[in-house]
Amino acid sequence: MPSARVLNGIDGQGGLKKACGMSDASEQREREAAKLTRHEGLGGLEMLAARYRDHAYALHTHPTWVFGVVVAGVEKLRIGRRRHLAPAGSIIIVNPEEPHDGEKGAPAGWAYRTCYPDAALMAEIADDLELSGLPMFGEGIAHAPELARAFMQAHRLAGQALDQEAAMLMVLRELVSRFGNGRPSDRAADGGETARRFRLYGDLIAADLSAGFDLARLAAAAGVTRFQVIRDFHRAAGMTPGQYLRDRRIRAASALIKTDMPLAEIAAATGFADQSHLTRVFKTIKGLSPGAWRAAA
Repeated sequence: MPSARVLNGIDGQGGLKKACGMSDASEQREREAAKLTRHEGLGGLEMLAARYRDHAYALHTHPTWVFGVVVAGVEKLRIGRRRHLAPAGSIIIVNPEEPHDGEKGAPAGWAYRTCYPDAALMAEIADDLELSGLPMFGEGIAHAPELARAFMQAHRLAGQALDQEAAMLMVLRELVSRFGNGRPSDRAADGGETARRFRLYGDLIAADLSAGFDLARLAAAAGVTRFQVIRDFHRAAGMTPGQYLRDRRIRAASALIKTDMPLAEIAAATGFADQSHLTRVFKTIKGLSPGAWRAAA
């Protein structure tokens, strides 16, 4: 059982409740809370403040980088092919397209703050640091207490647009400067044929997310066995075919949710049985309901 100091975390319970829109009175009845905001001055940078006790993220990916700090409790997570236990103060770093999940690592759960910078923002940082390309990160968990605190402080400046823009830019720059420009150390090198087939699978899935897919269809398209399809997904993406399909459907649904399209139509267009099915899967990957995601847009 983590100590009281670890459970209180580096952000404090009051700070997290405030970020998630919770009052002291609501803490007793609210087991979990999450709030998503976007900063237009940082290219629409998405920032999430959340506290979870029972929620567990399904294995998924992002087209963006992910930087976060565990502010209370302990998170248990997989990043790439490695598993980690991240107590309060840990900095979490995930590369684009790197599969990861997350769940409580202690009975009380965990709280964290995270952001998702896109390629344009990371390119601006890389250019300022005079890097030769977009930075990648070899370690999923970093420990730098002063930098974790700076990240927290920048994240908590919601409503102070100019101050938050400057603070978050400098924190992200420092994260890249200290820990970036490596390659994910646990990602298997993809052979040419594996990569070629994986692109084919991805193109087939992206062309019609509402279609039903099975291993036989993917195998026939690539001229391989179903066993080879499973191996290709594992080697190229670190995911099963089913996990990859759900991940791509949720990505597409996330984009459509930012429009006025009804949720039931989004569910049908992206391959979910109905709106409730979309809602269940969406929350396991995004940590919020589609309605909460839309409200933050």
